[in-house]
Amino acid sequence: MDYARTEFQASLDSDQEGSTISESGSCDSYEQPRPSFADEHGLMELFEGDKAYDLIYRNCKSGLGDQCQLLSILRNGFRTLGARAKLKTFQVFQEAVEMKHVGEGGGGSRVKYGWCAVTKTELKSILEYGFSQPSNDGSYGRGLYLSPDNALLECVKGSAAESEDGMRFLLLSRVILGKSEVVPRGSTQSCPSSPEFDSGVDDLSSPKKYIVWSTHMNTHVLPEFLVCLKTPFNFNSPRRLRSPWMPFPLLIKALSKFLPPPQIFIIQKHYRDQQNMRISRSELIQRVRRITGDKLLVHIIKAVGNKVQQQ
Repeated sequence: MDYARTEFQASLDSDQEGSTISESGSCDSYEQPRPSFADEHGLMELFEGDKAYDLIYRNCKSGLGDQCQLLSILRNGFRTLGARAKLKTFQVFQEAVEMKHVGEGGGGSRVKYGWCAVTKTELKSILEYGFSQPSNDGSYGRGLYLSPDNALLECVKGSAAESEDGMRFLLLSRVILGKSEVVPRGSTQSCPSSPEFDSGVDDLSSPKKYIVWSTHMNTHVLPEFLVCLKTPFNFNSPRRLRSPWMPFPLLIKALSKFLPPPQIFIIQKHYRDQQNMRISRSELIQRVRRITGDKLLVHIIKAVGNKVQQQ
């Protein structure tokens, strides 16, 4: 079963040209300047206006709200021999998985974007040599766990701050999923259960975790972007926007006072899809949030929801 590509995934895939980053430095200084964080790790910093930067920035804001401060977004430049070898290895395995599943409906290499949190100390080693020891609780077997590109919050919630100021480092990587199998919580699996499978997921229809086995994590995962952000000391997930006292038809009616008809039409379509069980309720909420933004949605739920409770 293949998953629909997210708008974020499709947009990043179409961004084939790397960003052109200008490097400024004074030639008048007699001292050799210290390498920047980006140069030290073989990365290129992206800035507002760059297509990839804007896509990732919007994705972060949508997934985390305003609780987190986004410090920088960097792209892997694959500057070292080791990094270029990893890029070549990934391409070879992508082609191999594609050929393995040729002819299968919805098959192929199925390359997706996935998030994983790393520490600053292990970052350089990962970019140069690859992953060594996945830092997770092992609840889904031995391997690297990544969150889908539209589940950034899951990644952040499962990570620890680098320091007291809430600094976190998140890698956005290309992941070769191929044909996935469901891995139950508590599994001790460390490799595919049979040759037909290439990866694992916690749920086939709406995965929150991609599981790449330790045997595959340095051939099927390619770190492409690094996001540095700060979270509050008492970081909590953004407020859940579903409300038991406010039915969706009433919410749509309230939104129609703020949004243009074409957007209301799309929200009504998503609601019908959910009623007909084409999408889950959580997916419906995420789609509505992407259209309205959290600020407007929270305002309406508070204002209209309180009136409903008082009736």
